[in-house]
Amino acid sequence: MDFIKWDESFSVGVKLIDAQHQKLFKMINTLHNSLKKIDNGGSEPLENIILQLAAYVDFHFNTEEKYFHEFDYEKTKEHEAQHKFYEDKIKEFNDKYQKGAVEDEMGVEILKFLEEWIMKHIKVNDKEYTKCFNEHGLA
Repeated sequence: MDFIKWDESFSVGVKLIDAQHQKLFKMINTLHNSLKKIDNGGSEPLENIILQLAAYVDFHFNTEEKYFHEFDYEKTKEHEAQHKFYEDKIKEFNDKYQKGAVEDEMGVEILKFLEEWIMKHIKVNDKEYTKCFNEHGLA
């Protein structure tokens, strides 16, 4: 059962980045299903989800930031600061997990964080670069 479903309201108008965002949706739904103990071939351990999120932010943010610099995006510094916040938060979750945090409680905390990320960052902040990216031929 999906916690959140991708639809066009989340699209930033760039296929490559939309595809990367859809991977985040899959991670969120995997986490949700693990917390709800919905077993579709085995629950994903929280540690694996955190490690996947860390790899995701590294890869995804590098993609966006490459284009920010290539296209001289006017809000590059502001957007990179937002990325740093998300990177730091994922590192904080990993540190907390390594120190023995209660998995279910931490999983719920991560799920709420990711939902806010989607609703505020992807649905609002990321859409701000659509025009710039599209004008430079990235669609």
